[in-house]
Amino acid sequence: MAAGYETKDPSLLAHNLYKKYGKPLSSIEAYPKSLRWFLEDNFSIEVLQPILKLQSSDGTIKGLFESEGGKAFEAAWIPAAKRMTICVSSQAGCRFGCKFCSTGQHGFRGNLSTFEILSQVFGLRKPFNHIVFMGMGEPLDSYQSVKKAVEILNAWWGVSLANRYITISTVGIFPELSKVIEELKCNLAISLHSPFHEERKSIMPVESIYPIKEVIKMLKTKKFTGKRRLSFEYLLLGGFNDSPLHAHETGRLLSGLRCHINLIAYNSIAGANFRRPCLRTIENFREILNEYGLRVTIRISSGYDISAACGMMVGSK
Repeated sequence: MAAGYETKDPSLLAHNLYKKYGKPLSSIEAYPKSLRWFLEDNFSIEVLQPILKLQSSDGTIKGLFESEGGKAFEAAWIPAAKRMTICVSSQAGCRFGCKFCSTGQHGFRGNLSTFEILSQVFGLRKPFNHIVFMGMGEPLDSYQSVKKAVEILNAWWGVSLANRYITISTVGIFPELSKVIEELKCNLAISLHSPFHEERKSIMPVESIYPIKEVIKMLKTKKFTGKRRLSFEYLLLGGFNDSPLHAHETGRLLSGLRCHINLIAYNSIAGANFRRPCLRTIENFREILNEYGLRVTIRISSGYDISAACGMMVGSK
């Protein structure tokens, strides 16, 4: 803070930056005019702006961002009846190389800073009431930046978005997985995709280091109270992981765990030899999981025609 103004509450400035984003610094009425104009003349509230925007036939808008260092990354605004969700990236690319994910197949170009993450939220200039870290990259591999971004989104002086409206999706990395559960209190989504070790390892190399059974064992020791949700993402690959055997083993694996399961049909990407299962297969999978007392949703991916759906973001024009 400028000399002579040290006693002014800095949370007012933060509130103006985040909750009232877009309003000039000179509009902070609680500050004297001299301080307002000092801030206006010496500081900037600008964030990165998308260098390209695409709109899907379903209303989804995808923005391509580029940092000063040349890192390219994408975010998507997904409208629905009661939800307006921004799906943000935490990395440019991804180092985990999942075989069904276009992001992972294009390599890793760097972690995103908190500024770059929040630029996606504010740079799209769209109203929102949910934030999901489900874009490019593994959020727990960029944990410190993600943690700070979540704290700002959640804080009263920030965006004031309740924890239950923020979701972090992860393949399951220790010890960061324990940290996010204890420190951030937001929703958690685990990428499962197969209950069988060798099979999961063949499409998700991370299984070799952090087996899903060990991840679930740890999660069963944690308490997810109130409206906080623990969910599992299960990407159905036709003829690969969508059989009744897979459904029963997944049901046994998750039995006794208070969680939700999202079933997602595979979105085709270049170079991957997988196919999308039929709706009847997906419904059968759900019915079997229901037999184990599990809550299941068949999730419809948005933005497929602009490559904004699950696993399709690559950060290119």
